Amino acid sequence: MNLWILISALVFTLGLPSNPAYQLPLISIFANEEGITASFEAVELDDAEIIPHKVDNKSLGVKIAAQSAAAMDKDTGLILWQKNADQVRSIASITKLMTALVFLDNNPGWNTEITLEEQDEINGGTNRILRGEIVTVRDIFYTSLISSDNNATRALVRSTGLEENSFVDQMNAKAKDLDLSNTDFADPTGLKDNNKSTALDILVLARIAFNNQDINDAVSRAVYNFQAISGKNHKITTTNKLFNSFLDIKAGKTGFVNASGYCLVAEVGGVGEQNIISVVLGSDSHDGRFQDLKILSAWVLDNFTWS
Repeated sequence: MNLWILISALVFTLGLPSNPAYQLPLISIFANEEGITASFEAVELDDAEIIPHKVDNKSLGVKIAAQSAAAMDKDTGLILWQKNADQVRSIASITKLMTALVFLDNNPGWNTEITLEEQDEINGGTNRILRGEIVTVRDIFYTSLISSDNNATRALVRSTGLEENSFVDQMNAKAKDLDLSNTDFADPTGLKDNNKSTALDILVLARIAFNNQDINDAVSRAVYNFQAISGKNHKITTTNKLFNSFLDIKAGKTGFVNASGYCLVAEVGGVGEQNIISVVLGSDSHDGRFQDLKILSAWVLDNFTWS
């Protein structure tokens, strides 16, 4: 039987009740090495929400190099496309979105001063703030998220007064509270391979993080300038190259360790007021993750309508 005839029959059979809150039969279609797969899920929406739907049902998706990927309508939380999206993978510095959420639960005050110390230093990535510099908590928060600075992230954790193990315990407790059942954190920076999640869980995490005003104000910036209290001027630049692309990037976070491959999650705006969140995990190169996310996001925005 033709796949779309089967889907139509199932949708007709499921039906939609007439009450204001209803169960939408969400259909996720994606192709992989084993052929075409369709999954069905009932999602409750209210009648005020605009439901995205396919323009051309003959278009099943895109081919990207990322090992795992997915795209979500930000307003409704509906999954619009996925590839190996429930595969548990290392997520590298995408971890810092959860670090930021837990930090905000323990924020000692944005103007609190902190001196970068030797204990904050860790190999991995490029560090923008040097040992001995005195900065505000706000400045290390922005540095952690915008440039993915690991030393700044460790200093940010230290500013809360929590030991790192206790901070990670809170990260895992929050993941449980948010029903991120396939997510586990091992450290706040994302450098440890055992920071793991799935594309589907990352979409939920990113949706929550990007809706937080403090986090959004950081991850929506291409550049952040500040002067350390100790005097040095800093220009912090984003690791997200898509801010200079044709896409309307509203927010984003990159990640890379050897175990994760190249990763990226981003919120992308369409021609109307619609916004999607796309994630690619395990792309094959630094630039490849940006290309993968561009291809995926452009396809979703071209192939779904919100009208």
